[in-house]
Amino acid sequence: MPFNKHTQFAKEKIGRITTRIAGAALASIILPLAATTASAAYPERPIELVVPFPPGGIVDVVTRTMARQLSDTLKQPLVVVNKAGAGGSIGAAQVARSKPDGYTLLMAFDTHAINPLLYKLPFDSDKDLMPISLIGTSALVLAVPASVPVNSVPELVELAKRDPGALNYASTGAGSSNQLAAELFKSTTGADLTHIPYKGGAPAIADLLAGRVQVMFVSASSVLAHIHAGKLKALAVTTKHEIPQLPNVPSLTQYYPSFEAQSWIGVLAPAGTPQDIISRLNKDIHNILKNAEMTSFFHKQAIQPSPSSPEAFGKFMLDQTQKWESVIKQADIKVE
Repeated sequence: MPFNKHTQFAKEKIGRITTRIAGAALASIILPLAATTASAAYPERPIELVVPFPPGGIVDVVTRTMARQLSDTLKQPLVVVNKAGAGGSIGAAQVARSKPDGYTLLMAFDTHAINPLLYKLPFDSDKDLMPISLIGTSALVLAVPASVPVNSVPELVELAKRDPGALNYASTGAGSSNQLAAELFKSTTGADLTHIPYKGGAPAIADLLAGRVQVMFVSASSVLAHIHAGKLKALAVTTKHEIPQLPNVPSLTQYYPSFEAQSWIGVLAPAGTPQDIISRLNKDIHNILKNAEMTSFFHKQAIQPSPSSPEAFGKFMLDQTQKWESVIKQADIKVE
């Protein structure tokens, strides 16, 4: 999608979300009175959870942990299927084309709200998918190797300005939360950093530890052990507040009040899925996010449980698309 069409894209997206929310509100009144026999008996067979990323990543780990809990609640197996590629859009396309009966769901990552700005998608992310619930949000950590001679955000900005382009920042590719946060940091601070993209978080973190790249905005769960071991220095977190896993690390808002970035995970279904099924899944997901096992798991992963209504999740994704649209345009981010 050409960047000179971004504003029109955003306006159309707002219209579609508004229509979707209004329709959902009406359906919530009508459908419980006329639920079909099929949806009333839901679920009657295994449910497929599509993870649009490779096994072992944070979305996969969260999905498999949730699947075990949700399976007990729904009394049916939840089968996790990894369908990676194109920033998560290949798996999303598969779910968008699936029968809207509640038996194929998408575990979406933060890239889901960005992909329409970067890819020519074979589906409409608003018309062909509908939100169930936000699952959790996570801060990114502004991390540098122990060898980099800075101990605060102002010192990093000063170093970057003193030798423009000499510091490299790592990301997991075009449109990733790592890159978007770094580009927002550059435009906010005036720091000149050079982008080095990687195919995945593991090689990026390996080069960060080795000092081959000097900066990375990275999910807290991926680097907590390295920070506690003294191999990496955490200069700040990207959420509005400090996180309990890194109590002595300030929020970037301490230096730049408008700065905020986060990763997130949520659940979507094919458009047209009966509202009573959406409501059932939303309720059951909220219940398992409150139990002790899931609370402990999320804490260890530095994820904040963030259950929401379908309507609130839809608005959240729209806000994310609008937030990063200007960053993508200014940094001229494109998928090669």
